[in-house]
Amino acid sequence: MDVQATLRERAIAILGVDGENFEVSGVYQGSARKPSSYILTRTGDKSVAVRDLSSFPSHQQVRELMS
Repeated sequence: MDVQATLRERAIAILGVDGENFEVSGVYQGSARKPSSYILTRTGDKSVAVRDLSSFPSHQQVRELMS
């Protein structure tokens, strides 16, 4: 069985940080209810800022990741 086929991504939240908006998506494996990782995307240009975050990012973590 292909592991990629069992992964799905779902938007969880929009964070407004220092005048910019970021979408946080969870990556779910199979029928799990808790995300196995998170993806942070800048909503203005839809560029993926950070993949495979191990925990939901705080506003301060977003600032640090974007600097």
